[in-house]
Amino acid sequence: MTPDERDPTINRLFEGLETPEPPPHLRARVLAAARDTATGTPDVWSRIWHHRGLRLAWAATVVLLLAGHLLTLPGNGSGARPIDPNLMVENRPDEFLVEFLRPVRIAEDVHPMVGLLADAGDASDFEVKGNPS
Repeated sequence: MTPDERDPTINRLFEGLETPEPPPHLRARVLAAARDTATGTPDVWSRIWHHRGLRLAWAATVVLLLAGHLLTLPGNGSGARPIDPNLMVENRPDEFLVEFLRPVRIAEDVHPMVGLLADAGDASDFEVKGNPS
């Protein structure tokens, strides 16, 4: 199909579509931003790096961290020592904690879901009866 053989309805659809004009002050804003970039306005990281006080604070922090690490190395007596079992008050588990951590049943006749499926042998029995809890 050549351009002369186009459907007239398609020509009517496209005749209203034109390239939009750029905003009127776009050129001035772009040129101002390019001028600021070209003049070398430093970014935040450049200003931090060239600030003498901040570099000195960073170096002091690194030195203090290294010194703290060297002072806490194991081998100079600051390491953890094993606990002597004879010094402990009790050598058995606490009964209160054991009871606290034990799972609680809703009722005495309720069985876990796994046991229910194992007893049923077939999932269809479980679907018919439902969960007894």
